[in-house]
Amino acid sequence: MDSVEKTASTTSEQIEFAWHNFEDQQAIIRAADLKAGYLVPFLLFFGASTIPLGTEVIPKLRFEYAAAAIASGLYLFTSVALTAGFVWSLVLISRAMTPRIARHHQSPREGASLLYYEHVLRHKDSAAYYEALSKSGPEQLLRNVTDQVFELSLICKLKLENLRGFAVSFKWTVVAWCVSTAIGFWIIGRK
Repeated sequence: MDSVEKTASTTSEQIEFAWHNFEDQQAIIRAADLKAGYLVPFLLFFGASTIPLGTEVIPKLRFEYAAAAIASGLYLFTSVALTAGFVWSLVLISRAMTPRIARHHQSPREGASLLYYEHVLRHKDSAAYYEALSKSGPEQLLRNVTDQVFELSLICKLKLENLRGFAVSFKWTVVAWCVSTAIGFWIIGRK
């Protein structure tokens, strides 16, 4: 009898640990989404503020003498770099914020897959889901939680990889914006 109680206690501790890990993964995902959401307005500011300046600068680009040609060429180069950084940043941020689907456990085991929302909805109604859940033992519950923790880990990995890439492209965009804007104002201000 001691070994049965010890096994039940161990399984209970494992489920508790898995739920803690599940909650940690969810928190990381929420934080990544929040961070991405905060950075989008800054990115849009850089993109939107470039257009009015560009409409004034483009007609004033000159290539007749060295200083004007260098400034005009540098303005065009930094504008292209800004556009490339802006587009790449949008791609990465949208990848970071896109909801993910289950890949690890796409084919649920009948009556055994109880945690992922698509698996829950495969039960014909809430009574059928209740019945399946009430018949589940600790090992099956542990399996469901660990499957979800694995899924969340894959989601975290993808989100964080995209956020890291976004950090690089965002810095590129900011530098290109600063240089482009400075040169643009210089071109507008010269006579």
